[in-house]
Amino acid sequence: MATAPEDDTLELPPVPTFGHGRPRWAAHRIHPRRISIGHLKLYGRLRGWARAENHATRGKAIATRASGLALGALMAWRTANDQPRLLALAAGAYVVAAWRAGRPVPPTPEELQRRFLLGVQELIGDRPGIHLRQLYDELQARPAAAHLDDARLRALLVHCQVPIHKSLRIGETTGRSGIKAADIQALLSPPETKEQPCPDETPAKPAPTTPGGP
Repeated sequence: MATAPEDDTLELPPVPTFGHGRPRWAAHRIHPRRISIGHLKLYGRLRGWARAENHATRGKAIATRASGLALGALMAWRTANDQPRLLALAAGAYVVAAWRAGRPVPPTPEELQRRFLLGVQELIGDRPGIHLRQLYDELQARPAAAHLDDARLRALLVHCQVPIHKSLRIGETTGRSGIKAADIQALLSPPETKEQPCPDETPAKPAPTTPGGP
C-alpha cells in the first residue's frame, strides 16, 4: 500500500521520554530505567491490592491479604535458604515482569504534535518569531529530524496548523517567511471553554381569572 511522503513527519521525536541523544542508542540506555519504572508499577499494584481500597469488607480483606503476604514472604525466605537457585530464578522472573510492565506507552498523534510545537517554541526562545530557513537548519541539525527535508518539515508545520507568514521581520532581517511565537503559544494553549449560563427559572403562570370576577 502506497504511503504519502509526509507520513514519517509525525515521528518527531522518535526518542522515548526517558533517554536522550541518537535514537538508535537511546533504546540501549533506557533498560535500567524501564525496569525501575516497571518495578514501581508492580509495587503500586501490589500495594493497591493489599490495601483493598474498593473492597466491600475492607478490614477483613486487609487482614486476609496481609496474612497471605506474610505466608508468601516466609515461604520465599525458607526457599532462599534451602534452594538459592530457585530464588535466582524468581528474581529473574520478576525482572522480566518489571521489564514488561515498564513498556513505554506509544505517544498519540496529538502528543507528537505538541512535542513538535514545544520544540519549535524552544528554538524561538525570547524572539518574536523565527524564519523558516533558520528553523529548518536547526531542526535538521538534530538527530530526530535529520532525515526530514525542507518539504516534509513544511508539511509538518501545515499539519500542526502553524500559520506561515510570507514576510516576517525579526530584528533587522525582513522579507523572509517565518512563523510567529504568538501563533505557537496560541496552539499550545488549551482552548477556552465558554460556560453556558444556567437557564432562568420559568416564571409561574398567573392563575386564569373568570369573567366578571373582582
